[in-house]
Amino acid sequence: MKIVAIVQARMGSTRLPGKVLMPLAGIPVLGHVVQRLGTCLSLHQVVVATSIRSEDDAIAAWCQEQKVACYRGSENDVLDRYYQAATWFGANTVVRITSDCPAIDPCVVDEVVHGFLQGGFDSYSLGGQFPDGLDCQVFAYSALARAWREATLPSEREHVGPYIETSHPELF
Repeated sequence: MKIVAIVQARMGSTRLPGKVLMPLAGIPVLGHVVQRLGTCLSLHQVVVATSIRSEDDAIAAWCQEQKVACYRGSENDVLDRYYQAATWFGANTVVRITSDCPAIDPCVVDEVVHGFLQGGFDSYSLGGQFPDGLDCQVFAYSALARAWREATLPSEREHVGPYIETSHPELF
């Protein structure tokens, strides 16, 4: 079983454009996320998934410079970007992480992955008792693939989890 953390990253943040590559204590925000995930015991690989837009060339270049795996796909169909990245890197289990969480806790990520594996779930994530910035969600590749095949609403394609969590929880 291959567990892959996919970090969604783009330069086009509406509130703070370019924030993922802005320095925080001398290191880009994305660098903190990748470094922290690199200490997780449960992950086999960390992949940055960005878009094919030219403004995201900077993210791809940073990944190449840092020797971090990178996948480029649709800007707006994030579900497709995740599915394609998971397929490309041979993931059986996908850990969804956002690039604007530089304080992501590797121990929390490992616990969420452990809970997912122990329970045999299709999807598993933190509850509301955790503060923003520790967001972590785990999907079975099969659930992600089904959502990718069946999701049709723009709201289900723009984000990774709505088809599974909100639109069709009875299926998962």
